[in-house]
Amino acid sequence: MTNIFTFDARIKQINAQITPFAENFDSFWHKEIKPLFTDESLSFRVKTLNGNYVEYVNLDNGATTTPFATLKQYVDQMLDTYGSVHRGSGQKSVITTREYDASRNIIRDFVGSSSQNYVIFAKNTTEAINGAATLWAKKPGKILVSDIEHSSNLLPWVTRDEVIQYRTRPDGSVSLSEIENIFKAHQNRPKTEQIKLLTITGASTITGYRPPIYEIAALAHRYGAKMFADVCQLIQHERVDMRPDDDPCHLDFVAFSGHKMYAPYGTGVLLGPKEFFDSSYPYQIGGGNLPYITRNLEIKRFYTERAHDPGTPNAMGAIAIAKAIEIIEGLGRSRIAEYEHSLVEFTFTRLASIPGVKIHIPGDNLAHVIPFDIDGFDGRLVAEILAQEYGIGVRAGAFCTYEYIRKLKNISDEQDLEIAKEVETGITRNIPSIIRASFAVYNTLEDCDRLINAIAQIAKNGLDYYLPYYTQDEITGVWTVVDR
Repeated sequence: MTNIFTFDARIKQINAQITPFAENFDSFWHKEIKPLFTDESLSFRVKTLNGNYVEYVNLDNGATTTPFATLKQYVDQMLDTYGSVHRGSGQKSVITTREYDASRNIIRDFVGSSSQNYVIFAKNTTEAINGAATLWAKKPGKILVSDIEHSSNLLPWVTRDEVIQYRTRPDGSVSLSEIENIFKAHQNRPKTEQIKLLTITGASTITGYRPPIYEIAALAHRYGAKMFADVCQLIQHERVDMRPDDDPCHLDFVAFSGHKMYAPYGTGVLLGPKEFFDSSYPYQIGGGNLPYITRNLEIKRFYTERAHDPGTPNAMGAIAIAKAIEIIEGLGRSRIAEYEHSLVEFTFTRLASIPGVKIHIPGDNLAHVIPFDIDGFDGRLVAEILAQEYGIGVRAGAFCTYEYIRKLKNISDEQDLEIAKEVETGITRNIPSIIRASFAVYNTLEDCDRLINAIAQIAKNGLDYYLPYYTQDEITGVWTVVDR
């Protein structure tokens, strides 16, 4: 099963062209990227079905990333001085509070935020967006949301507010003129019928497609609406700049998570205008985010970030994000983007040359992910084969972006209704899925080669070759190895 695929003349030509790239980027990786991670994380070994141990290839970075080594060391040191934030006058409390508060300024600078924005921490991006949606639901108007959103930037708005869903093109791309038509249709209606906020992803979790968020922001502002960008799939790959408040293209709100940018603990961040948060009752209330309660139970609140920071916070998560930012800035975001894009382009070109492989994105404007399928295969089976036989981690599924998946897989309304009926009975086997390889800065050309060779061999073998060795659950659709 592990024979190396012999590339045709076209692939050999591509390899010849890629040699200068390989030399330059191999040097960049060894001298500057490799020292940022522990040897244990980079050489993590897994056992394959043939009994051999191989180095694990992590191409599921859209889900989470391996922490920086110096960040781990820094957090370990901070844990020795860990104390409760904003709770005491002892030295440990003072040290932790200072680091926690300082992390906000580092984050604010990282995204080019105005000083008039609050930096609010949450347990993850999902909670950050839920918090924003709860506050926005108290203001009149409607939310304009795209149909390519991850559930984390869809369900919080749908369940709390009046939502208008903007339908993208068949390929999932945005039409600015169509968005403007929606704004025009609502601009002269009563306040409750006007669009108050537009929310959209900074980069698709499936395809990496990057909507023109700054142009969209300018359009929203032109019609008196605010702009919310979920940038958790973008900020670790490319620069995100909220821009000055008087810039028509500025982003009013952004949300993202540390664990997708090489910081552990999953902490999420929400940035937005002080004026908005000060005029809103906090999403959560409890100890720490209010200074006094009168005898008559009248609540006195802070008009600072602390009003939206209840209880004992995940201080280490916030501090880890700040440290990750310093490391990312030291490496250089433009260099990270160039390196990752080159790996993706290299992999895309070679995957596209393999018979039977269908890539669900065009070759232009590639980002950090490659969504694909192999003819005749369920994507979840391919992911299982890659894990069990090649030690390669990818992901297969719908990625919480069901409408986008329906677009990519051409799912009809009739098929959608049938799938929905099955799900109501507990059957999730037939929910459409694709395979996603998502890249990070620690990936290498060797990782790319191993994926390409494995996919080529799987496609060459064909589905019937694997059916005796794997079985699919009739309810969930999950594939597992058959006992041999």
